[in-house]
Amino acid sequence: MRGLTTIMAAFALAACSTTAGTEAKTMYSGFDDAAVVHIDPHGNACTQFICTGFGGQWQESKPDIFLLRAAVFNETTAILGVSFNIDGETVELERAGGFTDFERVLDSVEGSEKDFVAPVTLIDRILTADRVWMRVTTSDGNIEDAVVDGDKDSKAYNALKRFSAEIEKVGAAE
Repeated sequence: MRGLTTIMAAFALAACSTTAGTEAKTMYSGFDDAAVVHIDPHGNACTQFICTGFGGQWQESKPDIFLLRAAVFNETTAILGVSFNIDGETVELERAGGFTDFERVLDSVEGSEKDFVAPVTLIDRILTADRVWMRVTTSDGNIEDAVVDGDKDSKAYNALKRFSAEIEKVGAAE
């Protein structure tokens, strides 16, 4: 019984870890053989069941921009806009077009995702800031969560570090 309790405690701690998550992956385009770096959306420092997060995709053929994939976890809703408050400065992103993608992972877990165009410099701005909040504007209103706020970080923040490192690795190989 004590062993089972220890295992369950370890799983609980791993689930709460902000450094857990998927790795950034590099693929090569069949169209132009350019490197494409991708990371799945990860959650921000959520305080509610319905919360925000983001992932990204960067293409070597368009090195100055990337697609930020905004996510709303645990709800299907139209994503209309995304903005970041980075150390007091608001940065609004441009929609990449198309509709919001609705996903159902399990019978009870839903989500919404939409791509936005962002300058690649946004990555370093987020990673070097003391306070970053993300606001996702939906058809149901705004949802806001911290990406990083002082000592509090998030899975999205740490995923962005992995995404940035993978982009740098691909760029150094050129």
